[in-house]
Amino acid sequence: MAVSEKTRKIIWGEAGGRCAICRVQVVTPGTAWDDPSVFGEEAHIVARSKGGPRAGLLDDASIDSHTNLVLLCSKQHKQIDDQPGHFTVDRLREIKAKHAAWTRSLGESTPGRLKLVPDPGFPQPRILKLITRGNPLWNMIKSSVTFEYALPDGLPEEDEDLILEFLGLVQDYCDIAAELHSVRENRDAEKGLQSYLSRLAERNFLVGAFVRHMLLVDGLDQEGTPWPMLRVEVQPASHATITDEGGRPYPNEQPSTGVPGEERAHD
Repeated sequence: MAVSEKTRKIIWGEAGGRCAICRVQVVTPGTAWDDPSVFGEEAHIVARSKGGPRAGLLDDASIDSHTNLVLLCSKQHKQIDDQPGHFTVDRLREIKAKHAAWTRSLGESTPGRLKLVPDPGFPQPRILKLITRGNPLWNMIKSSVTFEYALPDGLPEEDEDLILEFLGLVQDYCDIAAELHSVRENRDAEKGLQSYLSRLAERNFLVGAFVRHMLLVDGLDQEGTPWPMLRVEVQPASHATITDEGGRPYPNEQPSTGVPGEERAHD
């Protein structure tokens, strides 16, 4: 038995067109040439197949009922299916109910109640990790929900174009990371990033990055939703200082694009 059109309308209406976990809008705006892109998915709480995550005893009608489905973005859908020990049936039902209550409250609340705040459960990074290989940057991208960047002003056009291409690639990978599952796809992503890191190093630019753990909070859910934010900076090597884990500069150390990964680049 398939999910009915009426059931889909109920699910999308209750969720307000947003992922029940990260609360991002799961429909992107259209363009002058293309229709909007939809990346929302109706995820089963109790799995349809006997061997699926959170499989249980539900008849066909109940399996595809709106009570057993929750609207998620593609990234969170994969996460709940990969981590059924954490995302149990009871937990997903609680997440769905809290999200539906939050959606209903939007019509009664003032705009701007959603905000990002630092997650008190994690130390906030102050020093950028020096990125010289594609693998560590790719791992940061996969663990992040959003992305911010910085680059210097007054660069030659050729250098600025290269940096913007690199940052655009990082943004693209942030958008599709959840859809790349195979070892080959992940390895190709690492190689794509490595290619740009090498080209930037040849022009004496350093790339630094960290993941800042944030929470998306509102007036109803003070616990907040984890919202890790990747920050990437590209700076001329002559403007950077190499430090240890504690932020102490190494004496007489010159910035280098080949510094071991455990050291840091501090703008």
